[in-house]
Amino acid sequence: MLCGIDEAGRGPIAGPLVVAGVVIKKEIKGLNDSKVLSEKKKRSLISTYY
Repeated sequence: MLCGIDEAGRGPIAGPLVVAGVVIKKEIKGLNDSKVLSEKKKRSLISTYY
């Protein structure tokens, strides 16, 4: 089981902050850091697992 979290924003002092968390029960092959994936690879992973 994996758990991933991410945040976006400047924090509560400078403005709104959004935080999200996800628990994945099985490994997603090819996914390590979504920021380095191409748009094509992201779409492929999404269509494969969802």
